Amino acid sequence: MKTSLLRTARRGFTLIEVMVATAIMIVIVLAVVTIAADTFKAYDRAVADLTTQSEARGALDALENDFQTAVIRPDGRCWMEVILPGTTTPSGVPKAVGNLQPVDHPMVMLFSAPPDRPRWSPVATNPRTAFKGDVCAVAYRIGQRSPFDAPGDPIQQVYGIYRTIIDPEATFRDALPIIFASTPTTPTSPWNYWNGARLVPNYSVSATSGGFQTRNLIDQGLVQTGGATSNYCWTLDDQNFIASNVVAMHLTFWCKSSLPASSTVTGALIDPLKRPAEMLRPVVVGSADAYKFGPATNGGYLAEYSTNTSASSTNAAPLRYGPPSGASTLPVTGVTSTQPFDVYGARLRIYSDRMYPDSLGPANVATATSLPYLPYSVKAVEVSLTILTPEGSKELRALQKLTAAQGAQGLKLPSDNDYKRIVNQYGRNYTRYIKLMANGG
Repeated sequence: MKTSLLRTARRGFTLIEVMVATAIMIVIVLAVVTIAADTFKAYDRAVADLTTQSEARGALDALENDFQTAVIRPDGRCWMEVILPGTTTPSGVPKAVGNLQPVDHPMVMLFSAPPDRPRWSPVATNPRTAFKGDVCAVAYRIGQRSPFDAPGDPIQQVYGIYRTIIDPEATFRDALPIIFASTPTTPTSPWNYWNGARLVPNYSVSATSGGFQTRNLIDQGLVQTGGATSNYCWTLDDQNFIASNVVAMHLTFWCKSSLPASSTVTGALIDPLKRPAEMLRPVVVGSADAYKFGPATNGGYLAEYSTNTSASSTNAAPLRYGPPSGASTLPVTGVTSTQPFDVYGARLRIYSDRMYPDSLGPANVATATSLPYLPYSVKAVEVSLTILTPEGSKELRALQKLTAAQGAQGLKLPSDNDYKRIVNQYGRNYTRYIKLMANGG
């Protein structure tokens, strides 16, 4: 009997028991690993979203402050302008940045009273000298450069929004006289100020030189040559950098007609489509294809449109595209229309009660048989930013590292679809609706 009990006590697990225990352990381990992986993924997504939200909040807050305090005086002059990179008219416009489409990174120029404007002169005096006035020339643009050096290795370069503020005294001395010199036959705009070299404050310049230096404000040169007297592009200075990994910025200008829908006065101007005065209309950017085929095929605002300016449905259409007939030549070769479009493909000049898209200008207002402008008064701006997560930015920089020389060695070079995939996969969109209080918003 003792022998039987000893044998029973020494008996181990059977094969089936071991297999069941192993299977249970594998299921538990897989469940723990899956939960841990999902937790880490959720954590990475949360960190990425927090990062992009922080970048977007900084840029959108600055845009909101500047648009809300924008100076748009009803004096028949242009106080705000948007220009797309690569435009040939006007001349001197920088080319598209990196792999971005021109419609994705417009340059915005305006006058406003930002709360973070420069307050003190860089000239070394005791006590310090405060700048007088509050109206400043402000510009936004998307650039690509390295935060460590310029231009730096391609794998270091990142996209970002740059916000340049000219101090109020320099604005009053150099920028405002250009705007005030505008006449119907010789129209000027903010681009006339930003396109060129200007005397700007530089706090790194020694007091013996007065604390100022002549710099190009917006130009095609992205390389900083160094030194206090170098004439590189000031809008892409590190001090103007406000948000990183921004790969697209779209602006929708919400406007009301500045002309009545009808009038009993003979010869009085009325809205071309007899729109109600309080109806908001969007003015957006589109590619050249939009003029010929409707919505842009390479970017821009993809929306419902109408090409029949006499149909009742035109008034209800979000955007208006004119038919290829009429007398007023439009920016696209071979396409004409009796009325301008609600889109622009290169340049938009904004007045208090009208807009001039692309090459349409105010010089022929007196002799025009039809309106050579959009009779719109801008009331609000809808700003949309697309920001890459840190992971997407890292992958994008890795693609940009590939060169033609590496392609000759047999490596596959990235295509446009590779960049689009990164933006679609890692891009986060943020939008803000901003009212322009200074223009009756």
